[in-house]
Amino acid sequence: MEKKIIEMLEEVMEVDEGVLTMETELESIEEWDSISKLALMAEVKRNWNKKLTVESLKSFKVVKDIYDFLV
Repeated sequence: MEKKIIEMLEEVMEVDEGVLTMETELESIEEWDSISKLALMAEVKRNWNKKLTVESLKSFKVVKDIYDFLV
């Protein structure tokens, strides 16, 4: 599951495979912008049937925070 979520995030942010780890700080990634955040919201709704709010997005500091939200 961890690998699947990281692959999804790499696709959403349009970064190369292997760039993200569970410890990657989101603010250190140039591609973690408003477009990526909107794409993540849509992806989460479609594939996990969960609602991701702006407040939740603001609380995410590292990739593991997103992982924890989804599992």
